Amino acid sequence: MSQFDPSECVASALHAHRGELRRYLASRVPSEDVEDVLQIAALRAIERSEDLRDPALVLNWLYRVHANIVVDLGRKKASERRLQEAMALEAEPVERSHEPNCRCSVAQARQLGKNYASILDLVDISGKSIAHAARTLNISVNNATVRLHRARAALKKRLQEHCGVTSPSACNDCKCSYEGCCGG
Repeated sequence: MSQFDPSECVASALHAHRGELRRYLASRVPSEDVEDVLQIAALRAIERSEDLRDPALVLNWLYRVHANIVVDLGRKKASERRLQEAMALEAEPVERSHEPNCRCSVAQARQLGKNYASILDLVDISGKSIAHAARTLNISVNNATVRLHRARAALKKRLQEHCGVTSPSACNDCKCSYEGCCGG
């Protein structure tokens, strides 16, 4: 039984099956990435050629190497996308649902449940980003966004019931300023 040189076997198979491997990648990655992925996969295959045990299985082995590169690329792009989304949320200007000097809305927000009060206090009163609030509250950004939306809806309802207004920006028209409750 003759010994085979794995690196020579892999290099030869890469050359012989380049078109086939390129078509395989073209069906799995964006066209602008095909050549780069092909080169990365070839480099990885040559670097790990010692893992090839049977020269008869070199093509199957190469497909596995290429498939792993495609998976790695997908994971990397997904990770980059999540990072960009998180950075975009961090950089977004905070849409305030009320002015911080509206005592009624602040007082009513603090009467809501702890979860709603804390997200409103961080984002709407203190002006922190949703991402910052999520970190502070030890919840995901998605959870913080949903919680903030629900908290604002609950605050709007509470303001309508207690103060007679539907928006914290209408605080000057609120009945609390006449009744003296809420510090109005």
